[in-house]
Amino acid sequence: MRNTIPIYKLYGERDAASSPRARDGYDLENIPASDPQPITEPEFFHLESIPERSRLHDLHIKPHRHTNLFQLLYITHGTAEISFDDQHLTMQAGQLITVPPGTVHGFKFSDDIDGWVISLTDYHLQEILAPAPKLLARLDQAICVDTRSSSGDANSPTDFLISQLAVEYYSHNTGRLFALRHILGLLLLGIGRTVPQDHSARLSRQEQKTEKFRKFQALVETFYKQHKSLDFYAREIGVTTTQLNRIARDIYGMTASEVVQNRLMLEAKRTLIYTDIAIQQIGDSLGFRDAGYFSRFFTKKAGVSPARFRTDNR
Repeated sequence: MRNTIPIYKLYGERDAASSPRARDGYDLENIPASDPQPITEPEFFHLESIPERSRLHDLHIKPHRHTNLFQLLYITHGTAEISFDDQHLTMQAGQLITVPPGTVHGFKFSDDIDGWVISLTDYHLQEILAPAPKLLARLDQAICVDTRSSSGDANSPTDFLISQLAVEYYSHNTGRLFALRHILGLLLLGIGRTVPQDHSARLSRQEQKTEKFRKFQALVETFYKQHKSLDFYAREIGVTTTQLNRIARDIYGMTASEVVQNRLMLEAKRTLIYTDIAIQQIGDSLGFRDAGYFSRFFTKKAGVSPARFRTDNR
């Protein structure tokens, strides 16, 4: 008997102990080794056809959630029965739905299903939409959009953008990542504009948690080197430390302190691998009071010393 909702780790979701050099974020326990891996650049996003993923599960993907993954499902043929927490809907060709991080969702597809699944890390979603914070806030909820025109024409702007996204994704053209980011940006802009500006008043409890966790992540990104207390983060978000920990566990599967520590570890690992900066200087730049404290912290989290980690990953 399952006591918790499954958390699937797909593109862009790695365990904190994983090597930062792991590519494109597939969960190697759940994805066959024969799966194509067309993106060879550093992590950004993943695109695949709905049949490619769903046929691995007999067209029925049971309710689950992703910790830091934003997904977009676009149907071009067939139908899909979708569950979101306590909501159920049926999608048809020409319809699109977004799945914010932490949302419990499941799919049951028809035998003739076709379409696309776009998976984007929460970090990259925020990066792409950083110039439009109001748009990012609108995407904190699941959004279902009918992209077809009133005449039933499926050749909509959304259909065009996703087609262009697929062309660029599987190409090796100059400026490929630049094109992908901007096509995704236009696609997300079109989706976000369908949401009423006052949607926040109608956010579900889960969506409110997700919104608060986004604020926490943004604060961590700004202050993680300063080793702020949990009280600080909780006050800034407008919750208690107990509530903050509960939100972090529900959305991300770990405590709020672990979220901050993992951000420190990620930066430490990046710096150890990609620079020649002395370990003592790395610890100092990350706000540790002395090199010994940094070394003990790193070793406890990574299982090896900073020096050994640098040697093993170069």
